[in-house]
This record gives sequence, structure tokens and C-alpha cells, in this order.
Amino acid sequence: MDFYKLGRIGAKAHWLKNHQPIREHIKKEHHKLSKEKARISGFLMGDGSVSALKYPVSTNQHHDFCFYPDDLKLAEMFSEDFQKLYLKKPIIRKANKYFKVRVSSKPAWEDLIKTGKFDSLNWEFPKSFSTNEEKIEWLRAIFDCEAYVGKKAIQLQSVSIKGIISVRDLLKEFRIESKLYKHKRNNEKWNTNYILCIMKREDRIKYFNYIGFNHPTKQEKLKKYCRCARMVNGMVSKTIVRKDS
Repeated sequence: MDFYKLGRIGAKAHWLKNHQPIREHIKKEHHKLSKEKARISGFLMGDGSVSALKYPVSTNQHHDFCFYPDDLKLAEMFSEDFQKLYLKKPIIRKANKYFKVRVSSKPAWEDLIKTGKFDSLNWEFPKSFSTNEEKIEWLRAIFDCEAYVGKKAIQLQSVSIKGIISVRDLLKEFRIESKLYKHKRNNEKWNTNYILCIMKREDRIKYFNYIGFNHPTKQEKLKKYCRCARMVNGMVSKTIVRKDS
């Protein structure tokens, strides 16, 4: 009797039984959770990783998700969204200057890889997100992870040219203009950086009003700089209208 083979059959049946309720949940409930899925997708493309690894000592394949935000609010938001979508709560751990959110789920992996690629060189806006609400959630999540907010510009930097162009095109849909710059680094082995800048004060205020940040520090900085721009340039107070600010 081949006990090894029997063990594999038993393990497969066990995981099939555990995964089936999640797959049913995905089919029946995900149409109500499209904003959560868009947000999780943006978080993972910005500051996360998605992997399916077969370990040398095991025939099992592990489907892992990791998210590395520098703010607890983002970590908790990711964890709550993931639990709503895939019925499993990720573990949040504090690292040095960031948080590590980790979870394993094959049904989640099967579902999310349909939206697009998650590696740093090839990510881009998933075309499956078609409503304005989904687009806003995805954009906000990407900017939460990758953007720098300065007094004169909001900058988004990436090595994925497809990703940066897709963000620029998406911002245009909300009438937010931006400029794309290419930065070739000294070491030839390093990837070229692409930097998207929202520089005009009108466009930064539009970004604040229409998109904004989940990241508390970045949101407060943008709010402060938008107010300064309004005061210096005599813009009327109702220009800034975000209710959650």
C-alpha cells in the first residue's frame, strides 16, 4: 500500500473541502465587494507581493500575500478587506519602520491573478475595474504606497513604465494633468525609474477632491499644501470639499 500516495489524496480532499466555501463566496458575493478588491489590488501592486511557491521539502504549493505599509491604518484596512473578500484574516506584525501583513490563500491567489500582474516591473491598472468608484479606490491605494507629497508636487515613482502610463491615463479621466519623467540611474544593472508628477496647483487640488489618500500623513500634508496654495493664490474656500478631511 502506497501510504505516501494515500496521504496526498487525503490532503487534496482536505484542502478542496476547505477552499470550496471561499470559492462559492467569491462567486456569490464579490460583485458587492468590487471597491475592496480594487483597493487590495492597488495595495499589492504598490507595496506588496503575490507568490505561489513550491518548497523543496514538500509537494504542497503555498500561495502567499504580503503587504508592507508604513502606517497601521493601511495594514488594518488591507486585513479587513482581505477578510471580507476571502474569509481569512491576515496577520499584522510590526517591523522596524513598517508593518508586515501576511496571509496564505489559494482561492485568493486564483482570483486576484485574473486582475493582472503584481511584480514591480509589470504591474498596471487592471482593466477589470471599470467604474469610477473602483478606479478611485485603486488609484488611492497606489498613491498611498508609492507617492511623495511635497509643497509643489505629488510624485509617483516606479520601474514599471506600463504602470506609470496607466496611472497617468487614469488621472486624465478625472481631468487631472500630470507629467512623466524618465530617470536613468548610474548603475547599468539598476532599472530605469519613471516619475509621474502632478505639479499644477489646480491639479493637486483636483486630486485632493476626487482621489485623496487613505494614508493619514500624506492626506494631511496634501490638505495643508492645498490650503496654502488657495491662500497664496486667492482661491475661494469651497475649492476644498472632501468630507473626510
